[in-house]
Amino acid sequence: MLMNIEKLRSKIAKLSKSEKKDLVDFIKTSYSIFDDFSSVHTCPTCHSENIVKNGTRNNINRYICKDCRKSFTFKSNSVLSGVQEVNKWNEFVEDFLCMNISSLKSIKEKLNICEQTAFNWRHKLISALTTPDNSTFNREILEFDEAYFLISRKGRDMHKPMSKSVYRKWRRSQTGDSKHNVKIFFTYGRMQGNLELCRSHMGRTHTEDLQNYFGNRLNNSSVYTDRHPTYKSFFKNLNGVKHETFLAKNHINLHKPEVHNQTVNAYTRGFKEFVNYYMRGVSSKYIDLYAKWYQFIINVSKMVKDLNFKKRTEHTATIICSKIISNKTAIEVFREAEMKLLLFLKKNGRHNYGTCFNHYYRKHIEVIKQFPEVNSVLGFI
Repeated sequence: MLMNIEKLRSKIAKLSKSEKKDLVDFIKTSYSIFDDFSSVHTCPTCHSENIVKNGTRNNINRYICKDCRKSFTFKSNSVLSGVQEVNKWNEFVEDFLCMNISSLKSIKEKLNICEQTAFNWRHKLISALTTPDNSTFNREILEFDEAYFLISRKGRDMHKPMSKSVYRKWRRSQTGDSKHNVKIFFTYGRMQGNLELCRSHMGRTHTEDLQNYFGNRLNNSSVYTDRHPTYKSFFKNLNGVKHETFLAKNHINLHKPEVHNQTVNAYTRGFKEFVNYYMRGVSSKYIDLYAKWYQFIINVSKMVKDLNFKKRTEHTATIICSKIISNKTAIEVFREAEMKLLLFLKKNGRHNYGTCFNHYYRKHIEVIKQFPEVNSVLGFI
């Protein structure tokens, strides 16, 4: 095998520049980063193992289930469903392998796809990388804080009655617990070293917001926060939770230096830079997805920091590809982004929703208008 590789290398070295380019293009189109995950063992519909191969299409094996008679591929029920050029995801995923944050324009030019496709692919991939906040914090030492982002309707057709100067002045006046600010909860576990971000609510934080976030996930844990009265009211009623505080302006307990949330503050600054500098602002519709993306970057970077570059790339590729293929709810997370935003705004008393520029969501909203139970909940469609 080694001799064959050496012969192949010697032959490739004799090729002309154009022939080498053609060879590279051929390899890119014939290889997919998902090749190791393309085998299917169960039916995605009925989970039966009674499946057989049923030909190929675009060099991808198709299968059919003998029980439910459904035909499928390894892409079915994943964010790859409907993606025709899977081989282009090789370079698309490379940005995530190296933890790059590329612009949509650079992705468009690199992959020779339209900007809307690049936008959809990015959000599909982020949807696959997100996981619900159902992990427990048993026997953890937690730093907890919140950050606010002024509600953004980026990518929506909005009626703006005020002039630009008045609007900018109004934006600058919205700070802290303003009812127009979207709150993101930041939780950092010192023992596990994991960071968790979650979009929660708008306006001032109440005990029910903390209850909705933490639920029953705290058990024999220590929580370090500032002296926000809502925090004190919530944590004092929890059994088995040790709550220690400090003055917000100090960021640390001067009498007990280990009680602080400096780590969370650093990640908060990092996320704000991620949103405002790299992303040039993010719509409130997607702020939770980008929070999960930032969380993924931080946690995976810690996981592979001790590996060399080659192993780090391979390890990250395995994590990303397995999440994309195994996360069967990700495609619904992507499809329901518009509806979740409308429900979020409705719950927080917002009434000016605007129209999404993305034709996919406009079409999706037209479909769900047909369901009376949705109309009864929203009351504005």
